[in-house]
Amino acid sequence: MCQRLLPALTVLLYALGYPLGALTLGHVTPFLLILLRFLISAVLMWTVVAVRRTPLPRGRVLAWTVAGGLLVQGVQFLGLYWGMAHGVGPGVAALVIAMNPVTTAVLARLVLGRRENSWGLVALALGAVGVVAACLPRLLADPSVGPGLVTVLIALGGLSGGSLLQERKLRAVDPFVFTAIGVTVSVLPAAALALSTPQHLTDPVPAVALLLLLVLASAVGMVCYAACVRSRGARGASILFALIPAVSVVAARGLQGAPLDLTTAVGLACGALACVAQGRSTRPTPGTADRSGRGGTGRAATGAERVR
Repeated sequence: MCQRLLPALTVLLYALGYPLGALTLGHVTPFLLILLRFLISAVLMWTVVAVRRTPLPRGRVLAWTVAGGLLVQGVQFLGLYWGMAHGVGPGVAALVIAMNPVTTAVLARLVLGRRENSWGLVALALGAVGVVAACLPRLLADPSVGPGLVTVLIALGGLSGGSLLQERKLRAVDPFVFTAIGVTVSVLPAAALALSTPQHLTDPVPAVALLLLLVLASAVGMVCYAACVRSRGARGASILFALIPAVSVVAARGLQGAPLDLTTAVGLACGALACVAQGRSTRPTPGTADRSGRGGTGRAATGAERVR
């Protein structure tokens, strides 16, 4: 896949998940939806892996893949859906998850000792402004938070922590394999939650159609995001969330036939500038390119040897 198109495709597909998910929740209860989403995604991803004959990780790398996949898929989406089922409005949930760049930067500083340069700080600031601008109208219209906010924060931690784990331990693992393992190991906790609460499905035909669209967009979107983490690192990929809320609003308004508002336009502009600033922050400085190149190659080669 063209590396230049990958971030744009990631943003588009990930953003489509919000309006499609909201529409699907009108027909399916949250935990039944996430269970069906994981099951269908697992079948889709393993089919792609089998057709491509992609090698699977083994031993310690497999264990790290299971842990990372469970964080990115299970913890993120189960925490998100649990929170939305317990009083957290979609605007608040979108705002929390879209703080992924900030959370990733903080975790990278605490766990890896990684410092942000000036352009990285500019990217974080612009990203935060873009997210708030895009989410503000929904926050004002739906200010409810409720006790489920804690699980949405856990969902955010799962996304950021799992992406950092993928960057550090799993650069050699194929994104389709990473996503396939992630959704597969997340089926069991999703099934436990679905069986422990009342579930229902209304209007089967539109519900199934929306579910399939949601699964396709989310599964491919998560593969694209995993590929971004693999090529750009967790911090570089996370800045895409500066654009995702605004693009999600545009997609939702497009489905409703509503015009673009000023706050969404500001969110798009700030998100785009954040991505540009992030690109400048990751340019190697003189004297460091050779060292980083050797380090990156060494880590990838070690991971590749373990996968094989």
